[in-house]
Amino acid sequence: MIKISFFGFSGCGKTYIFRQITGKTDEIFDPFKPNIGIGIYKDERLEKIKEIIKPKKVIYPEFEIYDFKGFPEGEGFPSNYFKNFYESDIIVLIVKNFLDECNPQEEMESLIMELIYHDIERVESIIEAREREKKDTKIWEKCLDFLKKERFLKEIEIDKKQLAGAELITLKEFLIFSNGKKKEIKTNFPIIYDLKEFYKSILDILGMITFYTIKGNVAQGWIIPNDLTAKSAAGKIHKDIEKGFVKGVALNFKEFIEIGDWNKAKNMGILKFLGPNSLISDGDIIEFYFTK
Repeated sequence: MIKISFFGFSGCGKTYIFRQITGKTDEIFDPFKPNIGIGIYKDERLEKIKEIIKPKKVIYPEFEIYDFKGFPEGEGFPSNYFKNFYESDIIVLIVKNFLDECNPQEEMESLIMELIYHDIERVESIIEAREREKKDTKIWEKCLDFLKKERFLKEIEIDKKQLAGAELITLKEFLIFSNGKKKEIKTNFPIIYDLKEFYKSILDILGMITFYTIKGNVAQGWIIPNDLTAKSAAGKIHKDIEKGFVKGVALNFKEFIEIGDWNKAKNMGILKFLGPNSLISDGDIIEFYFTK
């Protein structure tokens, strides 16, 4: 399950947004213990499939949402606070923009610098340790220089595998969430101003797509990387399907809406054949065939 962490100063509205997404209303006061909830992605395509076939059950994709208590702007975050984000797939920086006196641009830039300062300290400590052990530090010095130019390491042109295990936050993916629309925010990061854009933006940033299955009276949406093969995608449903994979047949959502019936599309001969190494397209409705 994709892990999404919220990051922001106290008062930015993180908990309110968390509650809107997860429906969870209890509160956590320990800044090092997250409030964890499940966000259900009721995307428009699955809702349309539901409307057409009227299944008894619909299973929506789910996301794991982490809400950490913030610290006041100007006070800064303790260094060990950032361990909260090491296992995140994406970090959502939330800035308040619902009052005239808000300065969302400055708040966003402060949050960004908090993350960069964390990574600068991490890289400096790695360089010091490697120097003591008389090991090469060239790659780490390059990272340090990059960070001091106020750039995130996710943009650096090196093999990121060399940085594995270093617990560097700026290697991760990020989204800016403006809580309100009072003022324009200028940024090179992806930014949204409305919760309606939340899940779609997350998927786009992470390079993920959605495919669907209709099995009996159950319609379900599945989130996968956009470069996953049909055989591997089958394994997301069940490892036995991947193991005994024979083929898949697919009909894209747009065609399904036009035709309105899977069996009719099958009789028309327009289903797309998927071999084990075929790539799945976003919005495909797929039926897998496998041996037991």
